[in-house]
Amino acid sequence: MRLNILLALGCALPLAACSQPHKSTATPTVSADPVAAGADAGARCDPEKLTGLAGQTATEAVIKKAVQDSGARHARVLKPGMAMTMDFREDRLSIEVDAQNRIVRANCG
Repeated sequence: MRLNILLALGCALPLAACSQPHKSTATPTVSADPVAAGADAGARCDPEKLTGLAGQTATEAVIKKAVQDSGARHARVLKPGMAMTMDFREDRLSIEVDAQNRIVRANCG
């Protein structure tokens, strides 16, 4: 009998880990930015719009402008020694900075 209970728990627990979370009745937050909200599902970063970024300090305003100018949906800032994924995403702007937070390179992906 004890073995049956252990087997049942052993089968049920992995399935519970894959189940959908409980949906909240709270009001979801709405983004004021239509691109962040997914309105532009076909966003594609244009690498030709990234000239002139190298050498600038990677402030929030500079990154936001680079995202808007390039047509990307979002950006990631890569600092020296930081781990990063190697997946290519056509809607993402990748900005590499040095130790002083100056932009070394900016590219799409």
